[in-house]
Amino acid sequence: MNTMNTSSKSLVLRGTIINQGTSFLATVDNLPLMSYGDTVEEAENRLVRQFRTWAESCEEKGLLEKTLSSAGYDEIDDETEIYLVFTDEEK
Repeated sequence: MNTMNTSSKSLVLRGTIINQGTSFLATVDNLPLMSYGDTVEEAENRLVRQFRTWAESCEEKGLLEKTLSSAGYDEIDDETEIYLVFTDEEK
């Protein structure tokens, strides 16, 4: 049995980590998601969990594609693979 994903569509969301002195803020471009952590890894992990919960909730309501599209992420459907990639930003 082939378990490889044959989807040809993917969406890469950019997660940004901002050093705020004593903590780190993680956000996703154009989406209402953010998390804090004492380390970069903690902020990233919290945002990944928050994104999964948010995406599952939107999917259950049938709103994920519409919500992502209205945030500027077009041409997605049920077969689209979503990736969250983090970058550091100086502030």
